[in-house]
Amino acid sequence: MKRYYSEKITPHLLPAAVLLVITIAVYIRILGHDFQIFWDDQKYVLANQAVKKLTLENLKSVFARSYLGNYAPLHLISYMIDHVAWGIKPAGYFLTNITLHACNGLILYMLLIRLGFSRLQAFSSGFIFLIHPVQVESVAWISERKNLLAMFFCLCGFAAYITYRQRGRDGGGKAYLASFTCFVCALLSKSVAVIFPLQLLLYDLCYVERSKRDKLHLAIIPFFCAAAAMAWVTMQSQLPGEMPGLGGGRTGYHGGSRLATFFTMLTVLTRYVKLLFWPTGLSTIYDPPVRTGVDGAVLLGAAILALLVAVGIMLYRRQRGLLFWYSLFFIGLLPVSQIVPIVTLMNDRYLYFPMLGASVCFGSLAYWFETCSGAQRALALLLTGLVFTALALLSFSRAGVWKNDLTLWNDAARKAPTHYVALYGWAQALQNSGDLDAALPVYLRILQKNPRHLDTLAHLGSLYRAKNMPLAGRPYLLDVTRYYPKLPQGFLELGANYYQSGDLGDAETAFRKALTLQPESREANLKLGIITLRTRRLADSRFFLQKVVSHSGTNADVEYNLACVESLSGNRRAALQHLQSSLALGFSDKYALIHDRDLDAIRTLPEYAGLISSLTR
Repeated sequence: MKRYYSEKITPHLLPAAVLLVITIAVYIRILGHDFQIFWDDQKYVLANQAVKKLTLENLKSVFARSYLGNYAPLHLISYMIDHVAWGIKPAGYFLTNITLHACNGLILYMLLIRLGFSRLQAFSSGFIFLIHPVQVESVAWISERKNLLAMFFCLCGFAAYITYRQRGRDGGGKAYLASFTCFVCALLSKSVAVIFPLQLLLYDLCYVERSKRDKLHLAIIPFFCAAAAMAWVTMQSQLPGEMPGLGGGRTGYHGGSRLATFFTMLTVLTRYVKLLFWPTGLSTIYDPPVRTGVDGAVLLGAAILALLVAVGIMLYRRQRGLLFWYSLFFIGLLPVSQIVPIVTLMNDRYLYFPMLGASVCFGSLAYWFETCSGAQRALALLLTGLVFTALALLSFSRAGVWKNDLTLWNDAARKAPTHYVALYGWAQALQNSGDLDAALPVYLRILQKNPRHLDTLAHLGSLYRAKNMPLAGRPYLLDVTRYYPKLPQGFLELGANYYQSGDLGDAETAFRKALTLQPESREANLKLGIITLRTRRLADSRFFLQKVVSHSGTNADVEYNLACVESLSGNRRAALQHLQSSLALGFSDKYALIHDRDLDAIRTLPEYAGLISSLTR
């Protein structure tokens, strides 16, 4: 055991420690960052009741349905575990992301050593994978943890598969089962893992001797079956919803045809290759123009593709081991290459899986460094140090952009000033920070590009409500209900607008329409209960308020309004009980308790005086 430790473990402790320390140094600043409220963190973590407790009911819930267009239950379970450990402190969630990313880099280092790479090559590859700036989005964005989880399980599954192949069928059964189990976990973390069977097939072709390969690679068939099942589930969950912003990310072919989409993706490939070698100008939103015909950018993309294919052919003939990693870059791009069209053409996070292969290809250049000597070796060391330092500094800087909504979307709007999503993110960040005057012109710029943009119309309504200018915001909310007549939230916002300006009749009409679309809406029932109370339709008010209690529980305001209803109805004892419940739940408006005429019927009761006395003590 001591000999095994000294020969197999000790030589790798320093490289592994350096990789870990550098990763922490680059990403430690994100421990002070906030949740990205606009971009999914609110929906995935903060407002998602299914992740607030690690319970059997919540576990069943996340396995039973897709969420935000993704079926990824293990992704949500990771948030449950974080919530148990950290509550809603973002630092804990970021720490989990950093840990997963670091583990992925260290597992990659271990795999390369097992496959015969030198320590320097394995270290360089791990460094590039961990520190390359395009990886920042997957690490510094809590909602993109699914990338990290899927990669972790894929790497573990690949390590187990290598063990299975090395031991053969007789001694590798447990390793095979472990590999398949890890693959299923990867699929349940993010559907991008469907590429894993292709990785195994490629490994057999590049690393396993022909005489040892199974006929037709039968061992991989279960992996392909699982991948096909997840592909079907993903395509169903990614179907677009009836309303913008609802449902998944599938869309029609960009430019209206497969050919236009293909031309466009050739230009995206050019930009991806450029980011590998020159990772500057990174953005949350990219806006590559759709190409409907052949132009210079398309021809350049075709030339680069042809060159990359030629390199692959050369590696197939001369260096099969490196061909495996080279091909992983392209396999990693398959799910986001618009074979099945999705809304976004290009993102940094789409490179997290392709970087697995690209980092090893770059790290393999250390072979030439190892063959140098003297002055050449010193020069190579200097250049390598400069490149690694530049990557680390760029990633450290890029991580800072993800500090909060405002810093992220200010950066995105500056880099993609014509993209309405970037503008909307910036406008909402400004509004959430309280800078309503700065948010307003940005929202109006969005409507110039997309007059029916649902979220912008709704937020303009809420912005003017916050400025106590409901009449100015009303036209935008009327547009919401006209363009999206099946959306209950639009009628809720319109009802709140009418209520704020005192137009109770129109407010009631809007809330009743919302209730027909969403019968159990707490907000609609509560507002209708208040409106009917103010217009002295006490039976209706009691009905709506009790409906709130039966469907979603009570609170101090609901109990206070029920007290008013019963007081006006002459049910003094019932009114007093509701008032007591309201105070117990935290109602503290002393002025209302003393001056609200709706409570006149119970003010003569001795218990009422006791309640007021206890509140004022």
